[in-house]
Amino acid sequence: MKKILFCLVLVFAGTGIVFAQDSVPAETTKPLVKAPFESGYFIDDQTVALPPAHTLQAVIQHRFGTIQSGWTDIYGLWGASNIRIGLDFTITKNVLIGIGTTKNKRIQDIQLKYTFIHQRKGGFPFTMGLYGDMGINCLNKSTFGPDFKAVDRLSYFGELMIAKRFCKEFSMQLGVAWVHYNIVDSSLSVTKRESHVNSMYNDNLQITGIGRLKVSPQTSIFASYSQCVLTYLNTKPWPNAALGVEVSTSTHAFQIFLSAAQGIVPQEVAFYNENNPYNGMILLGFNITRLWTF
Repeated sequence: MKKILFCLVLVFAGTGIVFAQDSVPAETTKPLVKAPFESGYFIDDQTVALPPAHTLQAVIQHRFGTIQSGWTDIYGLWGASNIRIGLDFTITKNVLIGIGTTKNKRIQDIQLKYTFIHQRKGGFPFTMGLYGDMGINCLNKSTFGPDFKAVDRLSYFGELMIAKRFCKEFSMQLGVAWVHYNIVDSSLSVTKRESHVNSMYNDNLQITGIGRLKVSPQTSIFASYSQCVLTYLNTKPWPNAALGVEVSTSTHAFQIFLSAAQGIVPQEVAFYNENNPYNGMILLGFNITRLWTF
């Protein structure tokens, strides 16, 4: 399985190189279309947008508890919450690396984003990129059972992103992702396929759609939906649906939204979303980013 996945990564990378080479003539004759999104963060997803080269980005992502308890916990504001703090650095105009730490499961993650082709006026109609994240679960090793191995802490997320800016006001992106956990919760044993988290043991595929509508130079309304493919219907993990508002400037982006998933690292959203949005299991969340250019 690991060899197959490695080959797929090479295929995606090779595809990006081919596209880039094929588009070299257009690079000199066709003007770039402005990035389809203001921020590389989009609720619980990533976009093809990158900050300018040599830019440091600080990010705070916060998820409150679900609203089901009403005034008991002020619609989740006093409920169990999750938070991630991260730093990203744009090495070149097309490559970003980042690190982060998340409260739930004490996940430490490393991420990489690479945009290999850009939408151009009268030229190639899409912006395409690759995004990858590796998470390290830093809970006590007793959490993983008696046969614990260090690699059991690792999880992976890899996504191909295809985005288009249709006009000044409207942009969309489609993402296809592979998700892998070296080990899943012991309560979801692979010997009990009917109760396993994804019915495909340690791997799954996820499809994501996101859209943004600008209503002013600094304000946008956006929505997203993600669904695991290799899973039983009407069982966990539930799909993630979200709706929110973004306010952005040249150095800041603030997003506030209603979402189903409390996990923040993308593989957690895909594998372990226990909130069913169809039953109203939603929560309030926000993202804040701040840029410094060197």
